[in-house]
Order: sequence, then C-alpha cells, then structure tokens
Amino acid sequence: MFTLSRRRFLATSSFAFLAAPFAGAVAPFARTGAPRLRLSLAAYSFRDFFAESKGGKADVPQDRVLTMEKFIDRCAEWQCDGAELTSYYFPKDVTDEYLIGIRRHAHLRGVSTSGTAVGNTFTNPPGAERDKQVADVKKWIDRAVVLGAPHIRVFAGNPPKGADLGAAKKACIEQLDECGEYAGKRGIFLGVENHGGIVAEPEGLLEIIRAVKSPWVGVNLDSGNFHTDDPYADLAKIAPYAVNVQVKTLIQRRNAKEAEKTDFAKVATILRAANYQGWVALEFEEKTDPWANVPPALAQLRGVLAAPGAGAAQDAGWESLFDGKGLGKWKETDFAGRGEVTVKDGVITLPQGGDMTGINLEKAPANMDYEIAFQARRTQGDDFFCGLTFPVKDKHVTFIAGGWGGSVVGISNVNGENASENETTQFRNFKAGQWYRIRIRVTKAKLEAWIDDDQLVDLETEGKDLDMRIGEIESSKPFGLATWRTAAEVKDIRWRKLK
Repeated sequence: MFTLSRRRFLATSSFAFLAAPFAGAVAPFARTGAPRLRLSLAAYSFRDFFAESKGGKADVPQDRVLTMEKFIDRCAEWQCDGAELTSYYFPKDVTDEYLIGIRRHAHLRGVSTSGTAVGNTFTNPPGAERDKQVADVKKWIDRAVVLGAPHIRVFAGNPPKGADLGAAKKACIEQLDECGEYAGKRGIFLGVENHGGIVAEPEGLLEIIRAVKSPWVGVNLDSGNFHTDDPYADLAKIAPYAVNVQVKTLIQRRNAKEAEKTDFAKVATILRAANYQGWVALEFEEKTDPWANVPPALAQLRGVLAAPGAGAAQDAGWESLFDGKGLGKWKETDFAGRGEVTVKDGVITLPQGGDMTGINLEKAPANMDYEIAFQARRTQGDDFFCGLTFPVKDKHVTFIAGGWGGSVVGISNVNGENASENETTQFRNFKAGQWYRIRIRVTKAKLEAWIDDDQLVDLETEGKDLDMRIGEIESSKPFGLATWRTAAEVKDIRWRKLK
C-alpha cells in the first residue's frame, strides 16, 4: 500500500496547507490563506460534574450533573462553534451506536465536535504495558472516526522509573509513528500536548515532533502548561506545529509563587503569527465554579479570537459589561413591584414584576459612536423581555423587543411616539425560552438595531426628536435593561467604541 511520509505530505503541492521542499528537520505546517481561530469548549472544564467522571464531586445537585448531550447543549447555549468531548466522560464500554447518537445530537445543535482527548503514556519500553497504551489510543482513533472528531489530544509521558530521558523520547517517537500511521489512514490528527514530563520544555517537544514521520501528528498547544521563564515565547516556538489549541485562564512562570491571568490577546497574536487555522478550546482548570466562570471567559476569548477582515471585524474591540459572576456595577432599578434579580451560571435573571423589573448602570459606557450587544430571552409572560435604555448624545431612548402583546420591536420615543407607533415599529414572533442576539449601534447619523442577523431598526436621526417615554422606564437612565410583566434572562453584555 502506498503510504505518505510526513516530509512528503508537507512538501507536496496538492495539499492546501503545504510547505515547500526543505532539508533537515521536518518543517511546520505551512497553511495558505489567513488565520482562522474557531472557539470550542473542552468537556474537561466541567470534570467534576459528569455522571461518568471518576473523580467527580459526590454532592453535585441533580440539575448540574452532565452527560455528553447536556454538555453539548451548554456549548450551543454559550455560542461555541465546537465542543471538545474528552474521552474520560464517556461510558466505559461505549458503543458505536452511542457515539453516532452523540454525533447526531451535536449536529442538530449546530455544534461541531472539535476533537477528543485520551490519557495515555508513550514512554514505556516494549512490553505488555506499551502494547496496552498503543491499543487504547488506536481504539479511540476508531471511535473518533465514528464520532466525527478530527483530532485526538495525546500525552507523551514521564520516563519510566530507571529509564533515561533518551530512551523515553525514543519510545515516544516509535509509538507516535505507529499510532500516527494508524490515525492517518482514518483521517484523524494526533496532537501531542506540552504536558510536563519529557515535553515540559519546548525543545523537548519539538525534538519529538520533528522526528515523527507521520504527517498526521502535530502539537496540541496548551497555553497553561509551560512553566518556564517566558511561557508566551515558548508557546510561539511550538505554535507553527499546532493541530489543536487549548487555552487556560491561568499561566504560571518558573519560580513564581502565584499564577497570573492568561493574556488571551497575546495568545491569539501568537497563533495568528503562526498562521494557525483551527480550533481554540477553552479548558477551564481553576478550582473555582466553572458554571459562573466559564461563560464570561468564553465571551472574553470569543472577542480576541476574531481575526481582522470581513465579518470578523464585527466581533473586534468588544469589552464586557457583565462578568457572569454577579451584578458588579449593575444595580437593581428601583421599580415599584419589581422582582428580585439574580445571577447564576453567567446569566442575569429578571423575574416577572408587577409591572417592571430591571437593572441599570450609574454611568453609560458612551453616549455617541458606540455599540451594545447582548443575548436575551423571554422565559415567562407575554410582553417586552428587552427594554434597553441608552444615551444618544444628551438624550435617552429605549429599544423594545417583544412589547405590546409580545411582538413589537422599535425605539421609544421618536417624535413623541412610542415603539408601537413610529417609523421604527416592526413586528416579530419571539419564542419563549429561545435566546436572541441583540445589537444596538449609535452614531451621529443613525440609530440601528439587529436581532440575530436581521436589521430591524435603521433610523436616520437628523431632524428627529428623540426622547424617553414618560413613566417608570425613566428610572433606567442613563443605561439599563428592563422587562414589563415578563420574566427574562440576559447574558454576554458587551460594548465597543466605534472609530
């Protein structure tokens, strides 16, 4: 059978991401076109909550216990393009039928399986344990094919007791060659993670990767695993060989007493410099509550992954107005009969009030040339679930979604008329429980608003009298969100200054 070597794979012009012929060590992956960074979430982030987790918490509330299907649902809810389905949290004797069911569920939720991950050791000498490790990885290669996962994260490992470093590296290269050949025939990439042991430093990892013959073996770049003097510089060394990326929220330098927050923007810059095109999975490893901390981390990471260019420019420059943990600078608006506002799992809940419930900021982020974006959904009631009050220079207006019986969209007020009776009035059917992406743009010339990808307001403001409707809603000034006799949820609140 004809087999394609790593060197030839990278050098042959018939592949889109190929390197030119070269001499010496195997070259990095050379991709044509612009960088593409796609957001995924690693199941490992919720390791204590999976029903199949061996080390899971014993006191997990029933509504927090996860299956793979429920995890995929969360990825969809949090607007992730992909989900990394770690092998540890599948049933022990997983069947092809089960994997096909997971694949179907992910597709119907609009979530791609970005990959999976196994817990192996590739440093054993020839013998029964080495054969077992190789067999387990091959088994998961076959499962990845059924699952539709293009990549498997693998480990290198530590030298066995009594073995020297050179022997451990040689064993690792041999097993990667064997598993890489097996994976390549099935179209699956293997990514060796920079995960301590013989790959704790970039030089050791690159020595192994460059020696492996298979073109289906690369690096699983983990932003949090180099505990060196300059982790970012070392990540830049391995980035050209990356076939998958995992981003943690913390890094810890050599001899540092405490970890520091990962600079997501710097990691994204490193990946773009390497012209990386592929998945970037958030892997949350902090000991704090992932339900509270993962959604805002995803929102922050999503903003920095957006590359320059058409489409992506819409996602650049955003700053969060809600950290997902608590109200922070937001305050409950002093409406009579308001419900008690709560925060859980990165979501603000505005319960049904009699009449209004809401939150506001004492200071608006801007009053001209800016955008606001967030997600909202109606959970109970049949009136507006989104009443966003915001400034337009020295005036204030309110964007209404779902008002006047549940379907009106528009701006209150324009020339003294409310959202149900002026030139911005639109009608839209809103489904209870469905999240809607809302974006408002304020410029000197226009007020614009989108729900999902549909522009519903395009108002030229010259000569228009803009002001608020008289009543309780005025308490939302200068910047606030409110509902009317309706329960709603809001998340991922962001803003950006327009140039």
